[in-house]
Amino acid sequence: MRDDDTALWWAKIRSGGPQRVAPGGATPGGLRRLVEADAQAVWLIPELPEGAGPSVLAEYGVPGASMLDSKGTLRVFAACLRCCWPDPATDPWPGVSATVEQVDEVLQRLVPGRNSVSRRQLLTGALRRLTAAGWLLTDADRIRTGPRVASYGNLELSTLRELWRLI
Repeated sequence: MRDDDTALWWAKIRSGGPQRVAPGGATPGGLRRLVEADAQAVWLIPELPEGAGPSVLAEYGVPGASMLDSKGTLRVFAACLRCCWPDPATDPWPGVSATVEQVDEVLQRLVPGRNSVSRRQLLTGALRRLTAAGWLLTDADRIRTGPRVASYGNLELSTLRELWRLI
């Protein structure tokens, strides 16, 4: 692959997050291929050094793994991980598909005291934000982990596994 093609792919990832492409193409330098479970598509994500700090991420031009807890988004993400990652001993990508209702049941335990309308609004808004950022993939009323989840390093996965057990 030529340098200008690689630069174009990096620009696409910097501006739009992980990119879904057809299988069989070349992999640009510094990017990692994540094959969909059905092998019909591939996601391209940055291959970052383990434990890359903010300065390295800034140099690569990609956002860090952290996300703001905008209106309970982290709680919704935790509920999705609990439903879409059946075995914490494995990698969370590609995960399994879960329904919105399954995630809502877990979320109900994470945000006690919210009525069903308020909780559903929280869930809907957070799912939109998480899907737009590549943390989740949604299709109709099905949810599964998105390609950005594969960018977690060993330290983050260790923390996520402990969180999974607590939920």
